[in-house]
Amino acid sequence: MTEQNKNNQMDAEEKEIKEKLQDLTQKLEECEKLKEEYLNGWQRERAAFLNYQKDTSKRIEEIIKMANEGLIRELLSVLDSFDISVNSLNVEGLTPTEKNIVRGIELIRGQLLDVLKQQGLKEIQAIGSQFDPHLHEAIDIVKGGKDGEVAEELIKGYTLNDKVIRPAKVKVFKEDKK
Repeated sequence: MTEQNKNNQMDAEEKEIKEKLQDLTQKLEECEKLKEEYLNGWQRERAAFLNYQKDTSKRIEEIIKMANEGLIRELLSVLDSFDISVNSLNVEGLTPTEKNIVRGIELIRGQLLDVLKQQGLKEIQAIGSQFDPHLHEAIDIVKGGKDGEVAEELIKGYTLNDKVIRPAKVKVFKEDKK
């Protein structure tokens, strides 16, 4: 082979290598673009999935709270019964055994109230506060006192996780204007 032929062959091989390199470079660029598209798509889907998980967790928490609300509403009547029984007893004339029974009832009432408080139950403070139709239900009006102030609480009101589940039934002062 002559020197010229060798040079021509090397030029042809070099040209072929350059074309292959150019093809490979183009394919690499296409792969890089695809990789970016796939990565961005994956990241968007991952973010959407994380948001979905958060939303689902919130919905489940709300469902649990709502499920508890029905049970807690029913337990409020039990709590009322404890209050009535404790408040109706005159401890003065009781024997030590009877006093222990009353004390036991008070302890059970306290335990029940503690369990309900752990679930988010709070008593609505009524006596001495200004009447609020969102928190109180006026049963009667009493003359005297500061106008619009709660005079007496007939039945306790409660909130569950900051939502009123039973308004306090109250008597409200009305100024006697002459």
